[in-house]
Amino acid sequence: MYLGAHVSIAENIALAPERGRAVGAEAIQIFSRSPRMLRRTKPLTTEETQGFRENLEKHGIVRAVIHANYLINLGGADDNTIKYSREAFVEELDRAQALGVRDVIFHPASHGGKGEAASIRTTAESLDWSFDHANAPDVFAVLENTAGQGTVIGSRFEQLAEIIKGCAHVDRLGVCIDTCHTFAAGYDFRTREGYEALLRTVGETVGLGRIRAFHLNDSVGDLGSNLDRHEDIGKGKLGKEPFGFLVNEEHFRGIPGCLEFPGRDAGYKKNLKTLRALVKGPNPPTSPRAPGGKRGDRGTA
Repeated sequence: MYLGAHVSIAENIALAPERGRAVGAEAIQIFSRSPRMLRRTKPLTTEETQGFRENLEKHGIVRAVIHANYLINLGGADDNTIKYSREAFVEELDRAQALGVRDVIFHPASHGGKGEAASIRTTAESLDWSFDHANAPDVFAVLENTAGQGTVIGSRFEQLAEIIKGCAHVDRLGVCIDTCHTFAAGYDFRTREGYEALLRTVGETVGLGRIRAFHLNDSVGDLGSNLDRHEDIGKGKLGKEPFGFLVNEEHFRGIPGCLEFPGRDAGYKKNLKTLRALVKGPNPPTSPRAPGGKRGDRGTA
């Protein structure tokens, strides 16, 4: 697993790879634009996109992923929400293509009272619409599992599987597993037995081969609390052991695992050090790589 963190795009998106390198990351997650605004934003310039691509190589960032706008709700309860969410998601896909990023991670939907089944169908339809209207043939839409709060769907892997099943572009869909969300949704993988059970569940629903990214976050909340609050690795209710299972898992070789907490350089450095101390043996490449090396084949194009 390539270990990294969510880094800022402030001032210039091309600076993000350098910020990742500064905290010891070999993978980065970014927003491609403001995450709390649905209206269209100014297009990325050639200088920004070329600078971003060049800096990935220069600073030894092996994988980059984009986290989509938080306001996007592809399975929302009303037509306006769906319309603006689809348009915003198309923009995210197009920006990813321009940056050479292969994966756009997004929260599936909040059904807003119209029911899970209807929201799952609408989300799949919205994904098809988005793929048909985007100019992003190399980009995957990556569904992130959720903690199960409120009317949000996607806390059960069976729900993610239903969205995938309902989409005509199944070859363009991936899954991102957030460890905090998984635990908060009721999956207990703190022991080897529980971890193996989680792998079976994932394999039998969305499929292990569809996993394209991890969010590596400890949990403030208890098992099954549906609380989406992150904590430092080893300081929350998950503890260190399940992260040790993940960073040494052969199935996830070459996949990015990004921290989202605490969002500060010193905290990222500390948590990356904690994660790397859990790695046993050569599997997989998880130590910082010298800048200028070749990027992984699942990474940026």
